[in-house]
Amino acid sequence: MKPIRFKPLNVNWASNVLRATLPTSFLSVRVLSVLLFIGITQPSCLVTNTHKLAEQRAQEGDYEGAIDMYQAVIREKPETSAARRAQLAVGRLHIDKMNRPESGVRKYRELIATAPDSEETAEAYYRLGFYYFKLADYVSAQKYFDSVVNQFPHLERSHNAQLMLAKSHENGQNFEKAIEVYGNVANRHPEGKRAGQALINKARIQREFLNDKKEAERTYQLLVKQYSRIEGAEETVEEAKRELQLMGASIPEPDSLFTSQHDRRLQRQKERRERDHPRGRIELSPAMADSDVAVVSGFGVSVQEVMNAIGPTRLDSQGTYYDAMLMIANALFQSGNYRLAGALYYQCTEFSEGADSEVDPYHYLRLSVCYRKIGLHQRAREVLKKALKKDKSILDSIITSGTTQYIDGDYKKAIETYNSVLGLSPTKVPELYWRLGLVYKRMGEPEKEQEYFERAIAADTDYTDALQSLAEVLHYRLNDTLSAEIFQDLVDLQSNKAISDQRTYAGEKALGDICYRYGNYPRAKTKYEAAARIAQREKSVPTNEFKARILNDQRIYATVHAAMASYNSGMKNEAQAAMDALAVEYPDHSLMLYGRGQLALLSGDEAAGLAAFAASMEKNPYSDTVPLALGEYYLSQGFIDEAVGVWEEFIKVNPHRNRHYRVQQRLEMVKGRITH
Repeated sequence: MKPIRFKPLNVNWASNVLRATLPTSFLSVRVLSVLLFIGITQPSCLVTNTHKLAEQRAQEGDYEGAIDMYQAVIREKPETSAARRAQLAVGRLHIDKMNRPESGVRKYRELIATAPDSEETAEAYYRLGFYYFKLADYVSAQKYFDSVVNQFPHLERSHNAQLMLAKSHENGQNFEKAIEVYGNVANRHPEGKRAGQALINKARIQREFLNDKKEAERTYQLLVKQYSRIEGAEETVEEAKRELQLMGASIPEPDSLFTSQHDRRLQRQKERRERDHPRGRIELSPAMADSDVAVVSGFGVSVQEVMNAIGPTRLDSQGTYYDAMLMIANALFQSGNYRLAGALYYQCTEFSEGADSEVDPYHYLRLSVCYRKIGLHQRAREVLKKALKKDKSILDSIITSGTTQYIDGDYKKAIETYNSVLGLSPTKVPELYWRLGLVYKRMGEPEKEQEYFERAIAADTDYTDALQSLAEVLHYRLNDTLSAEIFQDLVDLQSNKAISDQRTYAGEKALGDICYRYGNYPRAKTKYEAAARIAQREKSVPTNEFKARILNDQRIYATVHAAMASYNSGMKNEAQAAMDALAVEYPDHSLMLYGRGQLALLSGDEAAGLAAFAASMEKNPYSDTVPLALGEYYLSQGFIDEAVGVWEEFIKVNPHRNRHYRVQQRLEMVKGRITH
């Protein structure tokens, strides 16, 4: 270590810090010692010593003292790795030791905002994911774990995050997504123990939660077939064999020794790099220490490692070696080794782009599939965008491929294919959602079928095929004949131009509800405003008092929801102005309380929102509008029992079925999910 060089103490700096951190009447000896230590001495070795001293104080239970020392590093060494590590340490102390989770979360988020590409940010994402995982907020946990996986695939932390991502989906009972991510883990680590455990978890979910014995068998058989000759996977292979025996299924022969030799050679190379990896920093994935390409590509293996495992070859950027790489990449792709295939496809596209030569867009397409198969979906979409820029017809080819899979009965592959291109072309979105609905129809999942037909309509409210399909699933499979008639009427309006201007309140409101549900707020606002105009227009025709009351209810409801759509579109002032104007006309109406409650909930004022809902229900206990909305709010917060309680109480107060039909229908659906 170089000799320490002292410099004069920056008195102004020290006094400013003291004024900012301490009462003017008190000077902490502990803080002063830290400030003098950091202010007088600057070399990096002293920053390291400060970290060690802070860790020691934390271990002794002096958390405030440790934080003071970390904060001094942050102030004196801003925008450095040392400062970022200090931020991580402060965040952990706040959450794990001091019961100040909000402060800890804020520290992690500040780090992410100021240094988005740093390794410490990857750790902050991971810790946030783990924090929300422990709180059982699995949606938030998934967001943070996914950020580590996709933004930092070259770090070892990324692999841990992917396992936690799968576990988050599993604990959140999104079992289809959980088995997809466990499959990604296996594809990303085809050489060892981590893959074996991921496949065991995948098969367990398929058998126990999805009741799909056939797919569980296939997963166990894949594990035995591909991992029997791989060191470190013996335990999981034996477990898979035992499960296959219990299920009465056949146990396959292992893959050829030739294949496993390549895997073992790559594994030994990884182990050497892991052994030689420098310590004292966040660890890179072992295979990447010697290869920039391996780091940049995200596949965790360099082209040279892949080619060395196959045999010694000289590396050229063009010519026969390039062709050989493509040939090997295609073979690996066909055999399902997406990680190695992806590394080769990546290098081939890099070579071609560097040489300014034409790249076959289908190479990009296969590269995107490789990324998707190992769970790097963000990179998959970016690569697919490159392919579409080179050849727009690829999108139609992919959709055709998905349709062929659908016709052949390979529904899971069809879903994967359609999802891979969702959002890449706005004009194709309605069709893709509609086709996904058709797949779920074949799979016998009417609720999923309904969801995707509705998503298609939210993207294009005039999409006749989706409107017709939604009417059919509601009528024939969900027994909701009233809603089915509304959408069938919309289909008839589309097909009969002579009556195309005869829109109904029920039809416009239903379209507004769908658009709002799936986040198309501008379109929802338009539809709700159209519904309000229809109700107002019908009011102008002489009618009886009962009908006039219904039309008033319809107009207020539609206007309230138009205001909610405006609020969600960022037009908060417009939303409030609409509500204020409505209040002048209907000051004592129960739905005005409902509207105030909805805007309060959107603004985050839960107490005011729930109070307004309660007042509205007290004013009109016979309307199902507020109980339905209140139940849905409870469900959105994870309070299933509270939602069920609200609906059951409403049914008790309104014994006549025509008053509680919609509530009863929703209650049965939620109870059915709980039972399942």
